[in-house]
Amino acid sequence: MKTWENFLTIQDIELGKETVNKWLRPLKIVRFDAGNLYLEAKDSFQILWFEEHIRPKIKTRFLSGNNKPIKVHLTVEHSAKVGPTQNSTTPAPAPPFKMNFDVVNPYCKFENFIVTEGNELAFKVLAECAGYRHENKSYDKEFPLEPYFNPIYIFGDKGTGKTHLLMATAAGLRRRGLNVLYVRSETFTEHVVTAIRAGEMSRFRQAYRNVDALLIDNVHGFSRKGATQEELFHTFNTLHLLRKPIIMAADCAPNELKHVEPRLVSRFEWGIAPELKPYTKSEITKIIVLKSEFLKFNLRPAIADFLTETFQDTILGTRALEALILRSHLNNKTPHFSATTLTVPIVKNTLKDLIAEKEQKALTSQKIIKSIAEHYGITTEDILGKSQTRDCALPRKLAMFIIREKLNISFVKIGD
Repeated sequence: MKTWENFLTIQDIELGKETVNKWLRPLKIVRFDAGNLYLEAKDSFQILWFEEHIRPKIKTRFLSGNNKPIKVHLTVEHSAKVGPTQNSTTPAPAPPFKMNFDVVNPYCKFENFIVTEGNELAFKVLAECAGYRHENKSYDKEFPLEPYFNPIYIFGDKGTGKTHLLMATAAGLRRRGLNVLYVRSETFTEHVVTAIRAGEMSRFRQAYRNVDALLIDNVHGFSRKGATQEELFHTFNTLHLLRKPIIMAADCAPNELKHVEPRLVSRFEWGIAPELKPYTKSEITKIIVLKSEFLKFNLRPAIADFLTETFQDTILGTRALEALILRSHLNNKTPHFSATTLTVPIVKNTLKDLIAEKEQKALTSQKIIKSIAEHYGITTEDILGKSQTRDCALPRKLAMFIIREKLNISFVKIGD
């Protein structure tokens, strides 16, 4: 693919040829089309490096002939293949119809999940479905597959562990030798669209309906997708009649889904829908420590506390940890760099760009007031002033409400 080669040439200048030859050129081109490039990495560490150093550039500088961003898809070697390898110097023929399913993160196991009061019910329901025994951290292969509740629909805010639990369930069921599909709503939609275009709906239905269990992540992503919802409806009915487990995750309860057909929503409510509550700071610290142990980079307590206080989010905190590990290895030119030598000032300097980005995106009362003022066509002084006209009073009340809901600031401070 000439566009990719041109991009690599630019990176030779920006990053150095040695770095590009080590991290980028070994990526195999699996296939490509006008808007997508599918690459295969030798291991997850190579993908981690790509996400850290290259992904931000891809969005603005890896463009097609009509100046639109080309999406780059990465998989690990020996995982689900995305198509035949193409010669990057010759035009690629239209690829045959092929469905490529999402890969389960090996870290996402029940053993690595922090169970709290806010997610215990969801954990127990899915662990039981997978035959996982939390007491002795083992799997019961003889445990019956038919779940007591079907479907199982878990929901919660971003960073509450929904994807982790879904992947853990998929991995647990596969350990029992079962045919399990784990897909995100975006992947399911892509399969429906490509199958319709290729006239291969029978193959699509065979792939999705002849399984032992179906797990779908980001169900809220089906919003406004009529054809996809139609196929999901019939797939759901087929599997449910066969008493096959259907497990889903979304960012809201079934009855709060927007622009999803009522007949689908009602089916999502047939089983059980446990909510996952946000983690506390101490629980986020435990997650960061557990992830560092899994990556064989045991953190000192002070560093784990710093990451929690700085990022205050499970997703941002673990991503910062991964960036810290990667950059520490690269900076010290040794694969056995010791986490015990890290100090808070070193970590601050190593992650200064991520910290600055986090601070820039952080929601504040000033940003909320300014945004509401712009929406209503008034000034921030109008909201903060004493005018009781409707044009000022309504935006003022809305600002107070959102500040209380999003920032949990006391009423006294809001009044001040």
